[in-house]
Amino acid sequence: AEYKDDEIHIAVDRSEPRVSAMIAVTLDSQLLPPFLISKESATQQELLQNNVIQNENAIVVNSTSSMMNIDLMLQWVRDVLIKFVKLQSQKYRLQNRYEAVLIVDNMTAHCNKDVKELLKANSIILLALPLHSTNFTQPCDVGIFGALKLYYQQNREGIAQFTLAQIAAHIIDASQKAASLLTIKNSFATCAVLSVVKGDHLEADVNMHAFDEDMQQLQADNTSTAITLTPTGRKRKTAKFGILNS
Repeated sequence: AEYKDDEIHIAVDRSEPRVSAMIAVTLDSQLLPPFLISKESATQQELLQNNVIQNENAIVVNSTSSMMNIDLMLQWVRDVLIKFVKLQSQKYRLQNRYEAVLIVDNMTAHCNKDVKELLKANSIILLALPLHSTNFTQPCDVGIFGALKLYYQQNREGIAQFTLAQIAAHIIDASQKAASLLTIKNSFATCAVLSVVKGDHLEADVNMHAFDEDMQQLQADNTSTAITLTPTGRKRKTAKFGILNS
């Protein structure tokens, strides 16, 4: 096969552990510890040998699917997000009336009722973005994830297979490179969230009209284009099929 970007394409053994990464950054350019999910396991010694310090520079957890689910989302909120928000509140001596905002896509695990209630109880507003809009409105999608993947591939240096501990170490390294101060600042700005200096700290300044031109163009396109809706589901079977249905 031929690849457009051969320099970042590296053959990979598919028996390598699969890992999902929950990456979060803040408006003042901080990177929260990566939350890494895999159905494989790594011992504490294996992690430490690769400078992965559990519950400090990363949190490595298990899932039968290697994917985020509601229970793991609740764990991330408790162990990473709420912990960070409380530390920030103490640092800046914020009163209880101040609220944090969590921006996520509308994946079911992110927007579950239990997640919403836990966030609300800790003065965190959940902002779930509309379907297919994150490439315009989610800072990590706009500027962080692409750079993270590129740095991760470059760090492989031709190695075809990593252990889980090695994968975790390289994700931590790549995320720290990708989530640079200016990259985070520019990613938020592209998504219409600017930062302004107020006293000795930064505050968010949202440009409410940043996407007006895009929305007007979309509305014009929708008006000028006839849309024919096509059923996406399977046709309902009306006849018996095979001996099992007879």
